[in-house]
Amino acid sequence: MKTYVCGHRNPDVDSVMSACALADLRRRTGMADVEAICPGRLPDKAAWVFKHAGIEPPRVKRDVYVRVRHLVDKTVPVIDSSMTLVDALRRLESSGESSLPVRSADGTFAGMLSPAKLINFFLGKNDLTIPVSRAPLHHCAQVLNEADPVHDIRKAALGNSHNHFPVVDGDGKLVGTLLKRAFAEEPPFRLILVDHNELDQGIPGLDEVPVVEVVDHHRISFAATREPIRYTADVVGSTCTLVSRMYRAAGERPSKAIAAVLIAGIAADTLMFQSPTTTDADRTICSWLEKIASESAEDIMSGMMSVGSPLQSMPPEMAVESDAKLYQESGRRFVLAQIEETKMELFHKNIKGLEIAMDAQIAAKNLDFMALMVTDPVRGCSELLYRGIDSVKRELPYRRGDDGVFLMPGVLSRKKQLLPEVLAAIS
Repeated sequence: MKTYVCGHRNPDVDSVMSACALADLRRRTGMADVEAICPGRLPDKAAWVFKHAGIEPPRVKRDVYVRVRHLVDKTVPVIDSSMTLVDALRRLESSGESSLPVRSADGTFAGMLSPAKLINFFLGKNDLTIPVSRAPLHHCAQVLNEADPVHDIRKAALGNSHNHFPVVDGDGKLVGTLLKRAFAEEPPFRLILVDHNELDQGIPGLDEVPVVEVVDHHRISFAATREPIRYTADVVGSTCTLVSRMYRAAGERPSKAIAAVLIAGIAADTLMFQSPTTTDADRTICSWLEKIASESAEDIMSGMMSVGSPLQSMPPEMAVESDAKLYQESGRRFVLAQIEETKMELFHKNIKGLEIAMDAQIAAKNLDFMALMVTDPVRGCSELLYRGIDSVKRELPYRRGDDGVFLMPGVLSRKKQLLPEVLAAIS
C-alpha cells in the first residue's frame, strides 16, 4: 500500500525537509512504496536547499482525497464494441460479473452489456454474431468521472440499484469499472504526518485516510485513531531534530545530501538557534549532521537567506498564505501566519495590500481574526499585522507603532511566543 509522508498545508522549510528525510528513513528500514509529498507551493528557500543538496524535491500534491480512479477494479474486463455478441457474452460469463462496460471504437463509453437488457433480443431469435455495437445496451444513469472525489458520489452510488458503475476520464473515454463493494474497502494509501498533528492544519482529505505515524514538535491536538499508531513528539525546535534522532535510533546514518536537508530544517525553524524554541538537542544533532554533510549550518542558512524577499517575490495574497496555520480555540476561528523578512521597509510599504489580502482570507475562511507575524531573524524581532475583531486586538500585550502595527522586540516564535499570548487574549 502506498504511504505518503506529508507536512502541514502552507508548507515551510522544516515540514518539507522532515517529510523528505523521514521518507528516506522509512524506505531504508523496510517500508515499501513510501513517498514524501509537499501539500502546497514549495517554499523558495526549500527549493534552494534541494537544488543545493542535489535532491529532487517532493512533488506537490494538494490533497489526498480518495477519488474514483483509486477504486477502479482493474480485474473487470472491458468489451470492445467491435466484438461479436456471442464472444462478448462468453467474456461476460467467464468474468462472473452481472454486466460489463462496452467501449466504442473511439474509446468512449457506449453502454453496459447486460443479459437483462437482452431478453427481448434473445426471444426474437436474433443473430448472435452481430457486433456488440448493434446490440441493445443498458445506458447507466450514473456514469462516474475518474476525478470525482468519492465523498461526493458515495451516497448516490450506494442508493443506486446497480452494482457496476462505468468510469470515464475528462474526455469521456472509458477507464474501467467501479464495483459497489469498493466503497467498503480501505483507502488505497495511508499517511505519515510530520511537523503537525491538527486536522485543520493538514492536507485536504486527511480525515479520509488512515494516519499510521506522527512526528511533531507542536502541542498535541490529534484526533482519536481506530488503531494504535507510532507517535514521536518532544519539546525541540525542529521536527528535523526528531527525524535525525530517529536515524540514530535505527542505527542509520543519513547520506550527505539528506544531512544537509535536515540541517536546513533545523536552522530554518530555530532561526539559526536564536528562537526560544531552540534546545540543546537541536544544537547537538545539528553538530552531528554538519560532520556528515561536510558543511555548516551557518553556510546553509546563509544560502537560504540569499533567496529573494517573500514580499518582493510574491503578491500579498500568496505572502499571507505562504506559512499560515489555522486554529480553533475557545469558540474562535483564526489564522496565525508568519514570514521572514530582513527588509522591514518592504513590509511597511506593503501594509495596505497585505491588509486587503488578510481581509479576503477572513471572509473566505470565515475567521474571527488573522494575524501576520513578520520576523527579522537578523535583528531578532518581529512585527505583527492584525485584522479582525477588536476584542482580541485590545488584549494583545504589544506596543503599537505609528502605523498601527504591533512591535514585538525579542519575539521570534509563533508557536512558543505568539500563540500563547493569542490564546490568553481570547480566553
